[in-house]
Amino acid sequence: MPVLLTERERDIFLKAKEFSVRYLAPEAAQWEADRKLPDKVRKLLQDHGFFGVGAPVEVGGKGCNYLETALTYEGLAYGDGGVAFFIQLHNNIAFEIATFYDTTDKVKALTPDMIKGNKLTCFALTEKSGGSDPTMTEASAELKEDGYHVFGHKDWASDSLDADYFTVIVKDGTAKGMVMLLLEKGMPGFTIAEDRQRIGGNAMSCGTLHFDDVVVPRENLLSVDGFKEALKAIDVARVFVPAIAVGVAQRALDITADHLARRVTFGQPILKNQAVQWQLAELTALVQAARWTVYHTASLKDSGERVSTQAAVNKLFVPNAVLKVTLECAQLFGAEGCAWNSEITRCVNLARIFKVVDGTIEVQKIVIARGIEKDAFARIAQ
Repeated sequence: MPVLLTERERDIFLKAKEFSVRYLAPEAAQWEADRKLPDKVRKLLQDHGFFGVGAPVEVGGKGCNYLETALTYEGLAYGDGGVAFFIQLHNNIAFEIATFYDTTDKVKALTPDMIKGNKLTCFALTEKSGGSDPTMTEASAELKEDGYHVFGHKDWASDSLDADYFTVIVKDGTAKGMVMLLLEKGMPGFTIAEDRQRIGGNAMSCGTLHFDDVVVPRENLLSVDGFKEALKAIDVARVFVPAIAVGVAQRALDITADHLARRVTFGQPILKNQAVQWQLAELTALVQAARWTVYHTASLKDSGERVSTQAAVNKLFVPNAVLKVTLECAQLFGAEGCAWNSEITRCVNLARIFKVVDGTIEVQKIVIARGIEKDAFARIAQ
């Protein structure tokens, strides 16, 4: 594995970072307060080529590999981790619909608008009763002559109020497994309620989906093995969410150092204090370790190897490290670190969210432990 980024990779990262500093960072606090991402931001993301970054060129994407895509999200997160999370979530879903599934001509015709960001997407797996255990899914679909009749609900559905298409995983009443269906906004019986206000990332909506005998045409079937495909999709997110977390952590470090260089106490800038310098040095080393864990995971994904265990390591280590970094940086801001919607507070809140989305830290430990167990028994059997 190369230990240095190529010129192309560095350029991809710098393009995203410079964009985020210029267009995202100055207004991020307002979007969080308004709980709305303006249409102009979506247009900017389109104009600068951030939709479809990980999708193949033949389906309308930019053709970036996993490492290049991770670098893009890290750079975007430097200015606003909330917007970076929004774009990676949409891009992942659009990419998966375009490439993972054996879809019908109808769905194939819809995907170019998803890839380009003209139509937004939402991924719906979680339910209140299940949480981290998708096998507890209660929402169901019954196949009849006119299509799949869907009943139940999904919770914590990110971007639900603004999405046009919804990838929904429900129980198959016939096969006792799960199917993955593509629902469209406005289908009779399909309603979206409640935009939950969270501790951070509120520029993107997060609602509850209700299905009251929603008839979904057969050609909207994405997969008859919805559970397996959902896990495959989550592995992709576990490559990219930590990349966003690293961008947030680096931003927290940089604004903290700048703040301490300006803040004078006891006759000198706080940054002159050796104890503070050593603390920042340790946090910098931790961010570097997190960054290269992300790059390694993305590179493994690009190699074609199975990455479920490594993706879980990525999702365990990086958010834990980033929360430590942001919390300690906030402490160094003193009272300012407690201010609602300040930049450092937004960094802390997003870091907390990263420990939960796409599988909690505890779930990652389960996945890693299973990998350890499997490898141990394989060695013993040799």
